[in-house]
Amino acid sequence: MVSSIDLSTRLTATRLALKAIKEQEDNSATQSSSTRAALLGSYGLDSSSSTNTRLTQLLAQYGQTSDEDTQTDGTDTQPSSGDITKADFMKGLKEMLEALSKDPDKASQANAMLEALKTGTLTVSDPSEGAQIKAWDVASDTKATSKPSTQITMTGWSDFLKEHLKRDGSAYMKGASGAYVDTISGDNAFFGSVGSRYYYLTWPQAKDGSLTV
Repeated sequence: MVSSIDLSTRLTATRLALKAIKEQEDNSATQSSSTRAALLGSYGLDSSSSTNTRLTQLLAQYGQTSDEDTQTDGTDTQPSSGDITKADFMKGLKEMLEALSKDPDKASQANAMLEALKTGTLTVSDPSEGAQIKAWDVASDTKATSKPSTQITMTGWSDFLKEHLKRDGSAYMKGASGAYVDTISGDNAFFGSVGSRYYYLTWPQAKDGSLTV
């Protein structure tokens, strides 16, 4: 059975791939099926028609779920600026992880990332801005409004994920803990969104027999 987080990651990749295909089609009315297959392949997706028909259906369902998730109960919320160096982003990040922790399928990884957030071992990367930072808990560090980031290579998400996430054929590989694995650091990895933008999160593998997923 495909896990909820695995499905979310595949749907996110599908979103990006479909967006890229649409942009290609907007620029060229004669785009071939081989070009579409190449684009899907670059996002780690099977280009077979049956697979992509199902993914398209799931994408539509996921979009409806996302719309429902973004509805509020009337409480005013301040959207994240999207700047990973700012405290408002860290607040939004923590809220996103707390929301994930309420989902039984995602609770283990969400709780592991929340613990890493508290201990200062959760790293946030935004290759679209060429920035990386150690996340901090705004509840514990109330005076910090921003912190400096580390510069990383600015690149698109497709290239970044192909470089960082281990693969087994066309699928992303998971470690013994059940989390994705960052090829470069060996850390656990998670690809998701805070607000309307995507970010890449990593945290250390478990040590001394403890479980981190």
